[in-house]
Amino acid sequence: MNIRLHSLTLLAAMGCLSYPLMAQTPPASTAKPSDEVVTLEKLDVSDIAIEKNIIPSSRPFNSVFGTDQNITEIPRNVTIISREQLTAIGVKDVRDFSKLTSSSYTKTNFGAPSNPDLRGSTADLFQNGVRERTTSNGNGMPIDFNAVESINIVKGPATAIQGSSQYIGGFVDLITKRPTFDAQKTTVSGTVGSDDIYRWSVDYNAPVSDKLAVRVSYSGEDSKGYFESEYRKSQSVYAALAYKPSDSYELFANASFAYMEYTENWGINRPTQELIDHHLYRTGVNVNAPAPVGDAGQNAVNVGGPDVFAPNHGNTVAWGPLVALDRRVRTLKPGDNSTGTNAKLQAIQTFTATPDRKLVNNNIFTFTQRDTLSSYYYSEVIDPAFTLQSRWEYQMNFDKADVTAGMDFRHINVKAYSDYGFEPAGVWDLTQPRSAINAYQSAAFLASINGSGFGRSPVPGHSGRYYGQNTTSSDANESSGTSFAPFVQGEYKFTDTLSVVSGGRADVLYVEAKEPFSGLTDEVTVVLPNVNFSLVNKTTSKLTNYFTYNYSENTAGAEGNGGGYLLTKTGGTFGLFGQAIDKDSYRTPAELFEAGAKLTLMENKLFAGFSVFDQKFTRKGQGDSAKEYQYRGAEIELNYQPNKNFFATFGYSLIDGHAASEGFESLSTDIGTVEPEVTTAGPLGLGGDVKNIKVQGLPRNLFNALASYTFDNGFGVSLNGTLHSEINSNWAGTIVIPWQYEINTSLFYTYKSWSARLSIFNLTDEWNWAPNNAVYGNESIFLQPGIRGEFTVAYKF
Repeated sequence: MNIRLHSLTLLAAMGCLSYPLMAQTPPASTAKPSDEVVTLEKLDVSDIAIEKNIIPSSRPFNSVFGTDQNITEIPRNVTIISREQLTAIGVKDVRDFSKLTSSSYTKTNFGAPSNPDLRGSTADLFQNGVRERTTSNGNGMPIDFNAVESINIVKGPATAIQGSSQYIGGFVDLITKRPTFDAQKTTVSGTVGSDDIYRWSVDYNAPVSDKLAVRVSYSGEDSKGYFESEYRKSQSVYAALAYKPSDSYELFANASFAYMEYTENWGINRPTQELIDHHLYRTGVNVNAPAPVGDAGQNAVNVGGPDVFAPNHGNTVAWGPLVALDRRVRTLKPGDNSTGTNAKLQAIQTFTATPDRKLVNNNIFTFTQRDTLSSYYYSEVIDPAFTLQSRWEYQMNFDKADVTAGMDFRHINVKAYSDYGFEPAGVWDLTQPRSAINAYQSAAFLASINGSGFGRSPVPGHSGRYYGQNTTSSDANESSGTSFAPFVQGEYKFTDTLSVVSGGRADVLYVEAKEPFSGLTDEVTVVLPNVNFSLVNKTTSKLTNYFTYNYSENTAGAEGNGGGYLLTKTGGTFGLFGQAIDKDSYRTPAELFEAGAKLTLMENKLFAGFSVFDQKFTRKGQGDSAKEYQYRGAEIELNYQPNKNFFATFGYSLIDGHAASEGFESLSTDIGTVEPEVTTAGPLGLGGDVKNIKVQGLPRNLFNALASYTFDNGFGVSLNGTLHSEINSNWAGTIVIPWQYEINTSLFYTYKSWSARLSIFNLTDEWNWAPNNAVYGNESIFLQPGIRGEFTVAYKF
């Protein structure tokens, strides 16, 4: 669509919303006289407590349009994951979302993804309605769940309330714990598990007065893990206060600090069909030159970097036999790790003038520092990245309309240095000592430091750390962005059954980006529109149908490491060096068509949602140019909870995803001479050769189900399962992960103030494989952990 049509759409949205402002007057106050007797409804003791209720329509939802609505009235496919569900499946990672919602299969992203995938693409991350920390390609610090009470998942790009982003698959809103005014209470818990898992937590809530309440949560971990040389150490503190001095003002403030030290998991290198189907690994050591005396078996000194123009892709290997591989082994040198620090401050103020007029101010500050070194070789330093956002919105209710209008301010600043230009991942033999996996021993690597062309430079302030000097070996950037955005969003009810939901926003974004190696700097100002239009038809009191259109322009073509911005106009040697900003890469389009239905039955004990969608957008992948992607599919979600003893959920999604062409593919050895399926889609793996190609790393079919039953005596059992269809590990579709399933279960018991839960993951000990990012489809594949267990005890007082 051209810009004129989108401008008309934006004007139409504004006009539609301005009509009720001019045409209506606020309804008369319905406040009760102070002497009126209020009769409370009789409480049915079989009612389900809100924290244990998994029916989405049982609680208000404000993550889409900013105001509290019933999920049945929202014209988007959304999922609410309650605290009860989070506990039932033991969520610890964004990949676990696939156990509870449709269209959420997340690639491994080095074993520690920070963002989930939704509808085939990386999704954004929010906290209480505003964007959380910055990440790149979904890679960053894992989520700290210490602060999380529940999770709202929205499929498709952000609306006019949230504005533009580099992530357009959808967004996840982390709803943090809030203090309550009912009583002082404390919960302590401890978890032990197989493979030396140790976690502990304390959660404390106290009303200070009838106007002020506080809550503090702490969690820690000192664990090893299923895989060789794996470990995770973390300390996390979250504090929140709720302050309501009057009926007209309320403040919710929270702060969190998390420190993590952990190992990423790049998986097993040399992925082949024999490895997937029969668990056989192709052995062999490079013979680029004779190994020196005393070499530990990897011939590291003669390892070369990937070379797309060399017949052997940079490394010639004397290939050995296929052998069975210990499933706990991975491409990691013992001692390699990642560290990260994340701090957040948030304050949400609500000013209530009348029951129909409200001003909400949502502010957040985030700080992230991150350091990753993998000796096979990859390096990343974020030092630091911070964001500051303040959104003001005025919410107005009329007879037939609800309108929210406001202004949003945001600033981000990123210093990020990465190096993936010398990444010979396939050259290391995992049957040889992993302690010898060390690119720092390579003569070619050492010669490239401070070299010209495709070399690497020292990271400022970090001894022995380097970043790539060109855009294909690094997304290094020192950048900042400042934006302000007016927006309006509202709903007009034509009748009791028919309404229109519409909104518009324009982000005025100023970016200054610097390429650290060359020192070249450029700046740009762009205006990023975001418009949405929906028709909602409440066919019956139990059934709602909707149609939604959303168009936005985003910075998905300029995404740099750490969530910063790049010089996207390239030149120099082979045209691979950032020279300036290409303005079009800072305003890539995204378009969504979605239709769906939502149904509540059995006195709101059963909720069913169905949607079909067509989503198209342009974005840049790691080490790749921007290209267009299109995803079409259908989704079904069911939630059933007839009483406080039993609940069940089910989800299914069918997605077909295609890209305009394949992306850049890394390949560092001549493994194709013995394993012909290990191949790039195009002749060199540079991307752009095969048109309208099926996307890598996405199953066409994804199923999930969860059931939990609690007996009256306090004992209970839950069962969760996932099933997905085939997945292409590489762009060429020649390395294929078959249909796979995983079953998890737990037994639990509650007695007075005590509770205990025994959880078993991968109950049948399946060898389940998962794809890495598309760049590494020929170099790595992730093997999910085998059967393992955890036992948690909690005490409340």
